[in-house]
Amino acid sequence: MKKNYYNYVGIYTFTYAALGVVLPLIGQYLDSIGFSGAQIGTITASATVMGMFASPFWAKIFHKDRKYEGNLTVFVLCILAAFTSIGIMSVKQYGIFLLTYILLSFFQMPIMPLTDALILNVGHSFGNTRKWGAIGFALGVLISGQIAEILGLTIIFPLYSVAFFITAIIIINIIKKNKNTVSIVRINKDCTYFGETKDNIQSSETTETLELHKVGYLSLLKNKKLMQLLLCAFFLCGTNVANNTYFGFLYIDTGGTVAGIGFAFLLMAGSEAPFMAFCDKLSNKFTLEKVLLIAMIISAARFIWYSSHPPYWFILGMFFLQGMVNGIILVEFVRYIAKIVNPEIICMAMALYQAVSSNCSTIVCQLFGGIIMDIYNSSAVYLFFGLYNVIGIILYLSFGLQKEYLIENKIK
Repeated sequence: MKKNYYNYVGIYTFTYAALGVVLPLIGQYLDSIGFSGAQIGTITASATVMGMFASPFWAKIFHKDRKYEGNLTVFVLCILAAFTSIGIMSVKQYGIFLLTYILLSFFQMPIMPLTDALILNVGHSFGNTRKWGAIGFALGVLISGQIAEILGLTIIFPLYSVAFFITAIIIINIIKKNKNTVSIVRINKDCTYFGETKDNIQSSETTETLELHKVGYLSLLKNKKLMQLLLCAFFLCGTNVANNTYFGFLYIDTGGTVAGIGFAFLLMAGSEAPFMAFCDKLSNKFTLEKVLLIAMIISAARFIWYSSHPPYWFILGMFFLQGMVNGIILVEFVRYIAKIVNPEIICMAMALYQAVSSNCSTIVCQLFGGIIMDIYNSSAVYLFFGLYNVIGIILYLSFGLQKEYLIENKIK
């Protein structure tokens, strides 16, 4: 199990390194080949629309991939994303690039929520494992920023492909080691997980569980607390994803450079890792519900502060704010969801979370962000992001989601 832990660390490191290579610089790349702010927003938003459909589609395949515990599904997605990225390099026409980027998102978008499901299934500490995604993202941004400064922004696509090819190799290694063992998720009062062998699974697979599998997404949609949490996530997650696209414009507008974007993201994304690792201790002391609320408030305050157009060196000096926000939000939303849904359909819950809250919200933020930037400037984009977060905070409090949710009270 310990060896497999390091394999999952590798998966997080390289999949998020791939995102770190592309997401912070895709806006700069599209701008360099002549696309407008509205076109940039449309490309990223349209790709996210595809992600809304891709995540549930691939989650069903993942759910049926019992022989390989979902690993084969993630492997296929990594390979397809890598090859599609290579093909997009030479595309300069807006319409063709739009369609190709949408296809790329169809393969890439589901990888992250399905990777989360893998970790929840095998029982490793989510926060301690997920932090390697933040480290990988930071390294991806730093490396791509430095190389792009020398070789040009087109280099981000082959670097992206290499990261996903490495991930695919790691997954093959996991599949080989798991040939004779199948894991199934179990949850206890403390929201921790442990695995069982294949023989135990056969004896514990009940009629109730099989019926739950048939119900699928319908049972999730009937979970009122989950729907409330997803609505709040809608007003938080999209701004954090869209920030990857628009931060480069803000940073350059305030006096920074392209290479400096990479260094800024290294600090900001790198600061997420310690907060992710520290989430368990914070939650045990204050409850994850309250810790999540604090992170939401910091997120809104941070973006509103960005809208005041502070100098780039000041933004750089406050890099740890991203760690405080993303490091907590990315872990605690997932852990909150794990508390309020049946563990047997956690992969579907993760896909729904990605599709409805993260993807839908990102579409809004990317589209309006591009339009606002064309009409006003990058500072106005961040004022929009901050106010958008404020809505999420108000809803979170009005739903009473800051109150501790006891697993004993979960409806079976």
